Amino acid sequence: MTDTPIDPAATPEDDDLPEIAADDAGASALAEKAQKQADDTEEDPA
Repeated sequence: MTDTPIDPAATPEDDDLPEIAADDAGASALAEKAQKQADDTEEDPA
């Protein structure tokens, strides 16, 4: 069964793995910063 198609999204190439991890870390940091900013605004309305 060598004709089975491979989904590239399900099997990323090794070269892409560090980039994907970096993207996840960046998105996480942005979300954390936005949440902290929202919390600060909530506690100290000006």
